[in-house]
Amino acid sequence: MRKYSACLLSLAILLSACGQKDAAPPTGQVVATIYGTEITAAELRQEMMTLPSGMDPQQAQQAALQAVIARHILAAEAKKQEIDKLPATAIMQERAKELALVEVYSRKLRESAPPPSAEEVQHYVSEHPSSFSQRRIFIVDQMIATSADPELLKEIEPLDTMEQIEALLKEKNVEYRRTAGTMDALQMDPDAAEKIAALPPNAVFASPEGGNIRINRIRETIVEPVKDETAKNIAKQILSTKRSTEIVTKRVNELLEAGIKDVRYNTEYDPNKKQQKAASAAPAAEGK
Repeated sequence: MRKYSACLLSLAILLSACGQKDAAPPTGQVVATIYGTEITAAELRQEMMTLPSGMDPQQAQQAALQAVIARHILAAEAKKQEIDKLPATAIMQERAKELALVEVYSRKLRESAPPPSAEEVQHYVSEHPSSFSQRRIFIVDQMIATSADPELLKEIEPLDTMEQIEALLKEKNVEYRRTAGTMDALQMDPDAAEKIAALPPNAVFASPEGGNIRINRIRETIVEPVKDETAKNIAKQILSTKRSTEIVTKRVNELLEAGIKDVRYNTEYDPNKKQQKAASAAPAAEGK
């Protein structure tokens, strides 16, 4: 995908150098034209939102513009070949339209979340000293087990030492590798950081991570306090994100719960019928 995007940008830059040099350049809110189609400042701003944060503004603007131009050029060629008339294209376009509507609606819900008050922010900072006033950086020995089996995680949790866990992994024929690293409480969920900070030295704890299980042993803890103003800014962002996520989740669940009642399934695809069929088949199988 990265190589493909790079090709698109190279193509757009090459063709832009060969454009109609005698035509009057666009002005105002039109930033460029291609094949008579206008690319507006609003379209450019929307494209820039998809780029990684931290880019130089001028570079981001040009990268976004060239990406839009490349997309217009290739889409025009696809239309020439009547690819836009294929049934699969119509399905993909409708899906893209629905995803865009969902994204914008979710953004609107997130923006409706009221900002946390100064009192809420201060309380959050006070309640999570391990992330702020007494920020912990944990130096840990680690084992990464190449398994995401929740049953294995349950067997690991009561064990107290890395040696016991290593023996269990060998018994289960689970591959693993040893490493070492740091865990910064500032980059963790603050509630989880408080729980880890309360563990005794050399304590062992495990957690799922992608398709693996990461086992940690705390070897050392360093305390690096965060300045008060910085702590408040971070806490405000955490609370804002948490609040907006809760609003989106609550509203989405409400809509799904209400809307699902109006779904009418083909009997071959009805999940309720499939569950009932499976449940009725189970006693019959046991009777045999």
